[in-house]
Amino acid sequence: MTITESIKFDKLQEENEALKKELAELKQQQLYKEDFDEYCQYVNGRREDTFIIKDKSLYKKLPSKDVEYEKVK
Repeated sequence: MTITESIKFDKLQEENEALKKELAELKQQQLYKEDFDEYCQYVNGRREDTFIIKDKSLYKKLPSKDVEYEKVK
């Protein structure tokens, strides 16, 4: 492997590790159907479904809409 190839490989390894870390963080923020309780009520003859999160600590892990994420180049 030449020096140039080695440098490119190292850079790709670094980017790969950064993407793995970002993916792990996103997986921690992911919510599933099982994380919610479903409630149903009828209002004026119309069905209204409401979903309430079971564990409030899961909600606290979610990012705010105001947070801007830096794109990985």
